[in-house]
Amino acid sequence: MRNRSAPQLALVLAMVAIAATAMAGERFIPVVAQVKGAEGAYWNTELWVSNVSDAVGSYALTFLPAGTDNTRLLAEDAPATSIGPGETVHLRDVVPPGSSGALRFVATEGVVVRCRVYNARGQSSVGQMVPSLDRSGMVPPGTDGVLVPLLRSSQFRTNIGFFNPGENTIRVHAVLFDEQGRRVGAASYGVEPGSQVQINDFLLSHRVSRANGYQVLLTANDTFAAYATIVDSRTGAAVFILPVLR
Repeated sequence: MRNRSAPQLALVLAMVAIAATAMAGERFIPVVAQVKGAEGAYWNTELWVSNVSDAVGSYALTFLPAGTDNTRLLAEDAPATSIGPGETVHLRDVVPPGSSGALRFVATEGVVVRCRVYNARGQSSVGQMVPSLDRSGMVPPGTDGVLVPLLRSSQFRTNIGFFNPGENTIRVHAVLFDEQGRRVGAASYGVEPGSQVQINDFLLSHRVSRANGYQVLLTANDTFAAYATIVDSRTGAAVFILPVLR
């Protein structure tokens, strides 16, 4: 009986080790898009996946649509793609046309991803590099995340967004402060499992038409990612901001 159980136990332990390795390489890109935006913008996404190790690696990508319960997609294992040592792959069309959301990236050790979300205008484009995050790089429960500076004028607008990496719906609470630290607004936003929510022209949604350094304090009942994007209306260029934790 012991001899039959030992191989079975070894197989189970090996399967657990493989699963743990895969999860150790799990990261999320909190916002991606291939969609029309305000003021003639058309947002698109491209990726570079690089193997910086000396061994053959692999990676898998899963698109997580915005505003949708993506519990099933978080649990599924997407098909893996091999990548040789020192190899870099450039990927386009990783987001379905007319869609926005987030990306789940699972890779072996030494395989990394870089993401550019860009505004394509005619034959030129201006873009922003969006980092990939693991859960330790997000805002944990019981911690405040602060997005600053937030700008609003005839030239600049600020979008903010949230991503929920977990399997339960969360609620993100946002409190808005002006340049003097005075509270000027508050709101809360539900974010479904594995989903992303973006509030376009966030300050204008709070009836703020001019701002040169507002900040928003964010809290939630579970881990979440947050970001702000400041868009220049004249050029279409955008700057990506992650929150300060406090």
